[in-house]
Parts: sequence; C-alpha cells; structure tokens
Amino acid sequence: MDMHEHRRRRLQALIEDHYDGDRKSFCDAGDMSESRLAQLLSSSYRDGQGFGEKAARALESRLGLGELYFDLHAVGESSASRAYQQHARMDARLDDLVRIRQVSLTLTAGSARFKSVELDPSLCVWAFPKSWYMERRLSADKLMAVSVTGASMTPALNDGDVVVVNTADTDLKDNVVYLVNCQGEAVIKRMALDFGKWYLTSDNTSRKHYQRQQFDETKDIVIGRIILMASERI
Repeated sequence: MDMHEHRRRRLQALIEDHYDGDRKSFCDAGDMSESRLAQLLSSSYRDGQGFGEKAARALESRLGLGELYFDLHAVGESSASRAYQQHARMDARLDDLVRIRQVSLTLTAGSARFKSVELDPSLCVWAFPKSWYMERRLSADKLMAVSVTGASMTPALNDGDVVVVNTADTDLKDNVVYLVNCQGEAVIKRMALDFGKWYLTSDNTSRKHYQRQQFDETKDIVIGRIILMASERI
C-alpha cells in the first residue's frame, strides 16, 4: 500500500470514528469543501496521488491533529514515513514515563492519614522512565510533589520550590530532610539525632525565628523523605 492510499484510509477512518461518517461536519471542522474532500478520498484523482504530504500536513494543522497523523502506522521509504518512525520512537519513550503528581495536603494532628488534591505543576512536570523507579526501588504511587512554604529551610530549600516526597520511607536518619505532620501542619525539617533524641531542625541559621524542637513520637508523624527538588534559585 502506498502512502497516498494509507492517508486516504486514515482520513476515512477519522470521519467515521469522530464525525459519525458525516462528511459535511468534517468539512466544516477542516475548513474545506466537500468536493476537495472527495478529491482527497479518491483513488483515481491524479492517478491516486492526490493526498500528498503538503495536503496531509495542512489538514492536520487545521484539524488540530498531531504532526504526521495521517501517516501513522505506514510502512514505506518516503521522507514522511521515516519522520514518523522517529516520532514513533519518541512516543514510545514518552509512553515509558511515569508521572509524579504535585498535590496539596490536608492533615489532621496525630493522624498518619492525609488527604491530597492534585494541582497543576508549578515549576515542572515530574516524569521518569519506569527503569528509573526500578533502579532506585521506588514506587510511583508512593511519591508526591509538594511546594515549599516559608523560609525555615533556606538556603537549601526556598519558598516556592517544589520537592518530591517518598511516603514509603519514614525511617528516621540523622541529617536527612523529611516532610512531617507536626500537630496538623505540614513542615519540612532536617532530622537531627542528639544524645539519643530526635529533633526537628531548620537550615535557616536565624535561631531567633527557627529554633529546633524535639520530635514528639506521640504527636509528630513523618509523612516521607524528601528525595528531589526543583528550584528557580541557583
């Protein structure tokens, strides 16, 4: 099957699947006459060579379709089919990505449970290949991204930065940063072990405003470990 015939079949399928076979509706959407559509669908018009690359790209653009839509799944040696193969490889890589949601949290003091509402990404979209998760023994459904608020963790983390939290990792380690439910408030703190006791500490050196406080295992609950960050400050 040549590329022109392949495009005709793709076009016919598009009309059937998305316009209930109504050519007039399709023509209205594609800003073309029904006679022009008949030419594109004709296997005899211009000896079957009437649905060329220029016409296909223009129609894709008018309909808001992806580039090379009418060439999808074609096998051939035309420049368009080779370009599609490159796009297909890129699509395959994109399909392999698993996204991490950015959320806002609602916490209850003393409860390990929390409610999360997904937000539009504020700094970036967090997405990694499945192999990235496997290599690090991470589970995507245990990860979430949250915004940093306040200045307690400057200069490491600033207000408006976004961090990824691994909720599967709640075992305390010295000098590691965690998201903590501190009596109903989500706080990001660095844990410090001092003479057998854990403390919530801030990186901000202003001790007047950010004093360390002892971690109360009966009230404070570790939500997860901070493993990644995105920032506009370098």
